[in-house]
Amino acid sequence: MGFSTTAAFAVLFIAGLIALGIMSATVISEVRELNDLLKAKDKAELSLKTSDFEIVNVTAQNVTSTTYNLTVIVRDTGSTTFNCTKFTILVDGRPIEFTTNVTVLYPLQYAKFYNSSLSGTVGSSHRLAVISDNGLIRYASFVVG
Repeated sequence: MGFSTTAAFAVLFIAGLIALGIMSATVISEVRELNDLLKAKDKAELSLKTSDFEIVNVTAQNVTSTTYNLTVIVRDTGSTTFNCTKFTILVDGRPIEFTTNVTVLYPLQYAKFYNSSLSGTVGSSHRLAVISDNGLIRYASFVVG
């Protein structure tokens, strides 16, 4: 009777150690993943706090009776650089394709975004939204001239 109790205790003890090892490996993996997510969140928040831009000028020049060319000049007023190809520009709520004179917008520098042949007549007013890759958004209104 003494041997079976000791053997049962040893088996249960070893099974407990194995279960504890499996659980600790899972917990360590989850804690590492959570730590990585928190670091990424902190980095994104810091980027958002240190980045800013402004719309300096919007020019809409009539080309034909129903189309116009749009030029938007943006200035980086924060301390973070922007990738100009990752900007999104909306005119009246619709995304437009654009070309830019620079690929990277450095602090205190300017970028010019250009689109040709948008639909609109002389005197028509439109709403513009410029969105950076980290979610900053600036608005402007313009009238086709």
